[in-house]
Amino acid sequence: MHRILFNHGYTNKRPVGHWMRLSAAELRNRGHQVWYPQFPNPDIPVTSEWQSLIAQEAAMMDEVLGGEKIAIAHSLGCMNWLLAAREGRFQKPFDRVLLVAPPDPQPIGQNANIEGEPLDIFDPAIKSAAFSWAKSLTVIASEKDHWLPRGIGIYEQALETKAVIFEGAGHFSLDDGFGKWQGLWNWIETADPRDLTLR
Repeated sequence: MHRILFNHGYTNKRPVGHWMRLSAAELRNRGHQVWYPQFPNPDIPVTSEWQSLIAQEAAMMDEVLGGEKIAIAHSLGCMNWLLAAREGRFQKPFDRVLLVAPPDPQPIGQNANIEGEPLDIFDPAIKSAAFSWAKSLTVIASEKDHWLPRGIGIYEQALETKAVIFEGAGHFSLDDGFGKWQGLWNWIETADPRDLTLR
């Protein structure tokens, strides 16, 4: 049994058919403890509200015994997790963190509906904090993602880690036709990043 936190992204209201919702149900059926909160105002997110909620959820995970503590973040949720790490909002490290389709800060910063300054992923404090609060950190992205115009290389450079490339996955969204993700379920059990490219 593992403890798993799903950290969704911008405009996500946990729709039916989304890989996070499907995975939350599948992993619960497999006996894992799953946290899948709805972050407030996903269409007009407020950083302080999202930071408060992720800190609370992580703290509740620490109150449960057994298994690995795993965070799976998607899109803006990746920035939410990285910011929480930089700000030291967690009480205990995560055993594994998976950042799925992290977005480029430039288009995020140009979106009037997303409050606050975009996260500076090249701030050395980000990399230091990420690996302080994640014993293992994996980044996965598509070769073509409209939220990542400069490519996943910016995260590879900032975090000094090699990303897993899932060809044809787009932004890992319902609009991209991305639903069931068998590879993610396998990764929960094996911790092998190579499993992640299986649909």
